[in-house]
Amino acid sequence: MYIKVAVPRPVDSFFDYEYDDSKLGVITQGDLVEIPFGRTKLVGCVMETSQTAPILPPGIKIRSATGKIDSDFSITPDVYKLCQFGSEYYQYPIGEAFFVATAPKVGKKLGTRKEKPSTVVRGDKTLNEEQALALDRMLTQISVKQDSVFLLEGITGSGKTEVYIDLAKTVLARGKSVLILVPEIALTAQLKDRFEHALGEKIALWHSALSDGLRQTQWLKVKQGEIKVVVGARSAVFAPFHDLGLIVVDEEHDQTYKQEERFRYHARDLALFRAKFLKIPTLLGSATPSLETLQKVREMRYTHLTLTKRYSTRPLPEIKLISLLEEPLIFNDQVKTPIAEKTIKLMQETIDRGEQIIVFLNRRGFSQFILCKDCGWIKECKNCSISMTHYQRKNELRCHVCGQKTQVPDACESCHSHELEGMGSGTESLEDELKLLLTGAKILRLDRDQVTSQKRLEEVLTSFRDLEANILVGTQMLVKGHDFPKVTCVVVMMADMLLKWPDFRSSERALQTLVQVSGRAGRAELPGQVLIQGYDLEHPVLKILKGEASHDGFIQEELELRQHLHYPPFSRFVRYRFEDQDAHVLNKKTEKIAKLLRSGLKEEGEARLMGPSEALLFRANHQYRFDLYFKAQSVQELFSFSQRVKKMALAEEIDLIIDVDPYSS
Repeated sequence: MYIKVAVPRPVDSFFDYEYDDSKLGVITQGDLVEIPFGRTKLVGCVMETSQTAPILPPGIKIRSATGKIDSDFSITPDVYKLCQFGSEYYQYPIGEAFFVATAPKVGKKLGTRKEKPSTVVRGDKTLNEEQALALDRMLTQISVKQDSVFLLEGITGSGKTEVYIDLAKTVLARGKSVLILVPEIALTAQLKDRFEHALGEKIALWHSALSDGLRQTQWLKVKQGEIKVVVGARSAVFAPFHDLGLIVVDEEHDQTYKQEERFRYHARDLALFRAKFLKIPTLLGSATPSLETLQKVREMRYTHLTLTKRYSTRPLPEIKLISLLEEPLIFNDQVKTPIAEKTIKLMQETIDRGEQIIVFLNRRGFSQFILCKDCGWIKECKNCSISMTHYQRKNELRCHVCGQKTQVPDACESCHSHELEGMGSGTESLEDELKLLLTGAKILRLDRDQVTSQKRLEEVLTSFRDLEANILVGTQMLVKGHDFPKVTCVVVMMADMLLKWPDFRSSERALQTLVQVSGRAGRAELPGQVLIQGYDLEHPVLKILKGEASHDGFIQEELELRQHLHYPPFSRFVRYRFEDQDAHVLNKKTEKIAKLLRSGLKEEGEARLMGPSEALLFRANHQYRFDLYFKAQSVQELFSFSQRVKKMALAEEIDLIIDVDPYSS
């Protein structure tokens, strides 16, 4: 027998092997095999089987597969189809796509790994009138059209999770399984506890921070049908269910559903494809739906359901804008973050009442960079065109791009002065500053530097929920989904960082982030307030938050602008990133490629092909980067155009990274 195998390497072609089924066992599409590859051995995925020998170039001898991996690890038919689609749409080698979907340490059973039992016990909640109406509408429509897609738009605290739970109960009662996707690892444990108690089912967590042993154990149990509910981050979209009956995508708007390395897929969009292929319903939930999803609603492709009231019946928190230009600021040699005296006063009052505070600053570290006050020298990463972030507690500088670390220098590397100072602030310095400024402050920090494992994550969240601290400082990790009854005050330290980002989605993204983080305040019986500090408080997004401008009007204007400029959701947007170690050579080659591509575009060439231009981060990991953006009018045009770009990059001998539907710069 002969087999075509996809290998986990960045190549688009398959490789032919001989396979002795009398010795190795029956083989079929989706099975995994061990094969010789060059001087090493790999595990590959079987794409085709045949009794006919392939035609090979003269002098090339076909090699033999050396083993078959246990069938327990084979790829299920719908995940196989999902990987095929993802590989084609996101222009990524299918062999590497398959191995995003396989179990850790495939082929080597690591033994049973047990999770820590749930410690959070919650009672069942009865649906209110709005929630019950939304559930009834979904069940009625599913009975007519099984692959319906629903958008459940509910204000923060309106009880979207309770609707997810009741819909999941119905699906489980029919013998089917349920997948719940969440955007942040930080949310998985909290949702798992709620679903496990309400559904009476064993639930698997699914994300990269779990140990290989636990991930493999749960992968196998899900495939065998022992576990019927998975709560996970984006990679859970590949969970090997054989009887999936419902996919829920919580916070569907969130940009973290987009994988930013290697296989650059969007988990929400792959979830929609998988559900369509299986003819099962999809429920998208959000307080701030993406414009892509809202446009689908306008086109009558999705059913729109709304929850307009908080489950607790408490009103939404009061929004207070605090001007960093007009309000007196705290001037102290030990305070690096711009903080208004009014902000500290209101935070102190919250602590004195025995309530809790969440503080949002979307920058890690102690200082953003080290500056020489005598000559202006800044310590930059040797590999990347970016300054290194200062971490005072470890006395080191880190590059947030390549991970390079070095000790803080004793003197300036340019003029040898010892007048070095950390500039800007991050969550590490803010934690220290608040301890100085607030009486009785007990502070925890939630960011990627502090939370290095699932265990540490759960410790921080549990400690805050158990009132062992009254302030939680963090980055994007604390924005969404968390439910802390005693949090009555949310502080956004630097709103301008969200509002001024150079991206066509910046206003949409800023509104989503500010609405989500504001929604953490006043979720129980106590009233809430949100303090938003900034320099430009006239921004349209802030007027919407204050209720001074229409949210619907904002959505309409954004959609009209994007349609005029051919941006998503009215095009398929793709970034071609060219890389080389020689900036001058790279510039010449990318200009040549862009010129050839423009000559082949008949209509609106300049409007639809942008660049080439230096990437926002021009050098990363020793590689210079130029970007070319294309707005395709159809999926077919995206495919054909991308194939042309691949061939040109190959001919010019420069590296190419294709990012379809990019969410970062």
